[in-house]
Amino acid sequence: MKITPLNKNLVLLIVVMFIFNSCSKDDDTISYDLSGSWKVIYFMDGNKKITKTDDNTWLDINNGDVTANFSELDSNGKGTISGIAVSNGYNGNYTILESGKISIESITTTLINQPEWANLFKISAAENFEIRNSRLIISYNNGNNFIVFERN
Repeated sequence: MKITPLNKNLVLLIVVMFIFNSCSKDDDTISYDLSGSWKVIYFMDGNKKITKTDDNTWLDINNGDVTANFSELDSNGKGTISGIAVSNGYNGNYTILESGKISIESITTTLINQPEWANLFKISAAENFEIRNSRLIISYNNGNNFIVFERN
């Protein structure tokens, strides 16, 4: 059998397709175990990404960080949440309604001397969550707004 350039290209294409199909990407693993300590790294307000900078927060108070600590869930899918929103502490309760669905209620906090960065932290509005590529993503406002965390 004579190997023509067309046959050679066909074999090469099949080999390349086999190689690409055999590769897997484990980086997109999604999980829903949010227990532990997290720190906000940015907010998404529609298409606008908002990150902490020296201009929009006070780095000398809590390093300008917004944090969230989620307790382990009890047998009813309920837990507690607490943290610091730059200059004010907060705490409350959360419930996992099903994988990826969350309800956060009974948040108590003060809003004294909050920089603009912290005012975007609307954790009590949370509707959905997932942990993708080691980042906790909480969405609210029908998926138009996001709070993105990394493990603290």
